[in-house]
Amino acid sequence: MNVQDRVAQIAAKYDAADPRPTADALQALWLTFEPKSVGGIKAEQRAQQETVGIPVPDLKAIGRAVGKTARKRIEAYLPLMELLWDEYGREGRVVAVIPLGQMERTAPERIVPLLQELCGSCVTWEDADRLAMDALEPIVRAAPETWLERIEPWLGDEDKWVRRAGVIVVGRLPMKRPAYTTQCLALIERLLLDPESEVRKAVSFAIRLAARGETAPVRAFLARQVPPQDPAATWVLCDAVRSMAKALLPEFASLLPQYERWAADPDLGAQARRSVESAVHTLQRVQD
Repeated sequence: MNVQDRVAQIAAKYDAADPRPTADALQALWLTFEPKSVGGIKAEQRAQQETVGIPVPDLKAIGRAVGKTARKRIEAYLPLMELLWDEYGREGRVVAVIPLGQMERTAPERIVPLLQELCGSCVTWEDADRLAMDALEPIVRAAPETWLERIEPWLGDEDKWVRRAGVIVVGRLPMKRPAYTTQCLALIERLLLDPESEVRKAVSFAIRLAARGETAPVRAFLARQVPPQDPAATWVLCDAVRSMAKALLPEFASLLPQYERWAADPDLGAQARRSVESAVHTLQRVQD
């Protein structure tokens, strides 16, 4: 019996007033899959949240099967989604965000505020990124003219995981909607100086993803920032260059003189100099 059929059997017994038996049955299902490594999650974070290591594709298959029913019975299935998120560890969260993304397309006004609330309880970067990509992104990508502006408050939220999720969604939008590249870069610019490393890493990632939409606005954005007025932005700008997709790097070769002048600044601290020099070496390799 395939996953869809097994989930259909579980869903047939679902009771919105008592979602735990269904959550338990879904957990029993995902535990039939072979766990993989969870080395990308810090040990202290794994200690805060049950993490079995079930592969994401298997969990997403379960989530998609649940979503077929959940998107038609939104209020009835919200208790199950919240229970999976709150009490069933890393695996429960990966499963829950898939139907939430499907439910969001039907009832965005109901689901988007809930997603922001759930995001505030994230424990790991995977929590935030999965929620961003699988639950929040579908409505933003479908209707950016409406939802891009409405998720802007996520970028200023007091919780670092909410900010990270917002950055991920904004950064990924240009891949499918290139016309929004400049607007997305303007939205994430303020977070170049974010105090949380998990957010700054997401900003670097977002800049690189935006380049897959339109490279010219990203090149102009980086050129405008170098050297930054605040040295706190140094790592983000350099990481965006040295981690850029190899196929796109030639589009950024013209930035080399700016980065070389920046590297020659005698006032650069040792750590900042290492970051800038690594970006210089990346751009030099493109020209060699």
